[in-house]
Amino acid sequence: MFARTDGSPNDPWNFGRTVLDCIKRAGVTPITLHGLRDTHASLCAQAGVPIEVVSQRLGHASIGTVERYLHVYKGRDADAADAFGQLVG
Repeated sequence: MFARTDGSPNDPWNFGRTVLDCIKRAGVTPITLHGLRDTHASLCAQAGVPIEVVSQRLGHASIGTVERYLHVYKGRDADAADAFGQLVG
């Protein structure tokens, strides 16, 4: 994803450490790169992005891999029930 100045691959550990250094300098709550990925998926799900799109954005081979984010969709059940109630009203 990122290369060194000589074109060789960057060590993932160095990249992660650089991100954590940026987080410290910014004075925000520390989070791992994996935590950022999870946060992205959860916020997309909460915003109503279809689960298959979230799964695809994360590079999952199957939709079943995103089960960890389903709690966000379960919270939208009341909205779905309300919408259906208005349709059949």
